[in-house]
Amino acid sequence: MLNITRTNPAVGVIMVLDSTQSAPFPCFKVFVAGGMSEAVAPRRGALYEPTLEMYDSRQDTWQIVGPMPVEFAVRLTVWTPNESVYSKGVLYWITSARAYSVMGFEIGTNTWMELNVPMADKLEFATLVRRNGVLTLVGGVCGGEACVWELVEGYNWRLVEKMPIEFGIRFLGSKTSWGSTKCVGSDEAIYLYRDLRSGMVVWRKVVDKGKWEWFWVEGCCSVGGKQVQTFPIKGVLLQPSLALSCIS
Repeated sequence: MLNITRTNPAVGVIMVLDSTQSAPFPCFKVFVAGGMSEAVAPRRGALYEPTLEMYDSRQDTWQIVGPMPVEFAVRLTVWTPNESVYSKGVLYWITSARAYSVMGFEIGTNTWMELNVPMADKLEFATLVRRNGVLTLVGGVCGGEACVWELVEGYNWRLVEKMPIEFGIRFLGSKTSWGSTKCVGSDEAIYLYRDLRSGMVVWRKVVDKGKWEWFWVEGCCSVGGKQVQTFPIKGVLLQPSLALSCIS
């Protein structure tokens, strides 16, 4: 269990390569940052918890990694959706408060950092994904296009792609805002969507062409001939595992 009980923390998970492991499933570490600690006295309310804890599946133990800036704890608790991206030794979260910013924790040095976001005050949605092993930011500009940036040397952002205008018009429809847009991604594809009935835009790697291309995927309007109501959805990408069963 956690050493310090907390609610609504930011969570990150990374896989751990271990040549000595004998377990049938990959080893992993879970990082828990910030959150609200429990009230410790009748007249004392809950406080922001400025610490980072880690669970290591190899030892099946929790440990306190160290302190973190209080302002980071507040922003990770209040303004951060519970998704993280791990790239090149750093675990990243993005704040959902405008203007957007990115919080990073370098695991090897236990160092916290903050990164600016391009066009931060003009983005109506922003999401972090990993593409080709590189931290990637996808965002929709107010009155403009959806753009894709990659983090390059020196912690600078480089614009690598813009959604074609025709895809943006089809995706937004009668709406003029990117505000309700959601996004998930992997090393080989990025998906932008809204709800069950709305269509989805995909930017993915086409292996035989050696490049990335944009595609449109129709929404789900009916099942078995019956019309379905629209409702919010959340996309999750799962990596299939063919690990041997531990049941003999």
